[in-house]
Amino acid sequence: MGERELACRIDALGSVQRARHRTLLAELIAAAEAVEELPDGYAIRFPARPYLFLRLAEWVELERACCPFLSIRLEFDRDRRIRVFLTGPAGTKEILEAELPLESIGEIR
Repeated sequence: MGERELACRIDALGSVQRARHRTLLAELIAAAEAVEELPDGYAIRFPARPYLFLRLAEWVELERACCPFLSIRLEFDRDRRIRVFLTGPAGTKEILEAELPLESIGEIR
């Protein structure tokens, strides 16, 4: 299997989808509880609320369309939290840092 290009494909989303992606991202970042740095990306923790899960699922579908190099995993922790793992090849962390307002969530662990 060939390597995926390490770039976002902004043209993969129409204008309505891009607007929805931005809205969802703002809502999700506001609801996030913590962010954890990983060797190949970041994990963001959210409270386990049904509406957040639905918004996360919608955001993941849009994100996968524009950033196919990302590996995205949702995990429900025993402590009743949702964690979203955003990982990928070398350079992924730098793209995530540039595109996501991670610092607004709080201290990165």
